[in-house]
Amino acid sequence: MQFNRKSKPSLLTSRVIAVGFVFLSVFIVEFFLKTWCGVQCIRTGYDITYAMNKQQDLIDIQKNLKIELVHLRSEEVLMTIAKTKFGLTIPEPDQVILLP
Repeated sequence: MQFNRKSKPSLLTSRVIAVGFVFLSVFIVEFFLKTWCGVQCIRTGYDITYAMNKQQDLIDIQKNLKIELVHLRSEEVLMTIAKTKFGLTIPEPDQVILLP
């Protein structure tokens, strides 16, 4: 019996190659998906850190504005602004009219 080297590959060999190709394809797709998920997790972490820093900056600005508001509402500051900016003075007793 002679062995023919130019014969077509057997059906079993074709199936083994096909199954191997399918497994390799699934492995490659899974590898890319896992890598993509990892990158997305890192990017989301950076976004969260940026948002938290921005929130802290806004909270600091709000605190400063509240302090400035309290300062501007003080009587001494209001008197100074009224005198310098608007030229107002404290009225004399004869200038005050009491309404019933």
